[in-house]
Amino acid sequence: MYSSVTHIFSQHDRDAIAQHIESTAIQDNSSFWTAGWPNEVEAALLDAVFSARATYGGTDNGVRRVISRWRAYRSTDQLDDLTELASFIDRPDDLAEILDNRQRVAGNSTTKAEAVAKCADVLAGCGVRAADQLLDADDQREAVTAIAGIGPKTWECALFLVGRRTPDSLRHFVAYVSDAVGRRVEGELAEILLDLAAESMGAPHAALEHAVWRYQRRIGPAAPLPSLSEAG
Repeated sequence: MYSSVTHIFSQHDRDAIAQHIESTAIQDNSSFWTAGWPNEVEAALLDAVFSARATYGGTDNGVRRVISRWRAYRSTDQLDDLTELASFIDRPDDLAEILDNRQRVAGNSTTKAEAVAKCADVLAGCGVRAADQLLDADDQREAVTAIAGIGPKTWECALFLVGRRTPDSLRHFVAYVSDAVGRRVEGELAEILLDLAAESMGAPHAALEHAVWRYQRRIGPAAPLPSLSEAG
């Protein structure tokens, strides 16, 4: 008889997931093997906005360079106060200068620096200052996605980077693991199997999830697969 408890320890599934990681998101070839920014809402917001429609880069360029420049400006190891970014709402060019980045949002309506300041400002208006206050809440989501050039994917990215796992992120994990094992894996079992994969690799779970999530998000939803019962 099928048991989800014993099934999650299937060596066949573990091998299949490990092989899928090897071919799609191996650590040596992926810039996304980081845990995100679980206690740094400023870094998460910068990452979410500046990674949209852009090359992520490595440790010294791209998105992480933007965050490094902001960290140097703030002179702190803890970027967890959105009011600091919101203070640039009336001087976005100064923020773009600090970040040394003048990329523009989708639609070209404004710079990403200005969009970040606007996001921080509206979130502060919703009572969000620190990472533990950024939630998958309607008022926060609506305030952020109402900003020109900021869509649902950017919002989901910010949530993911502070450690929130929404139904959207869970769907990506399900699609990734299902594709690896060749059948539909339901619900939180996908996260458990990724956790087992991370353990077998000696890798942080959050870093593996980040790499997998970014990969699956880029390629889009997988085609539906039969469940175990449907496959026989």
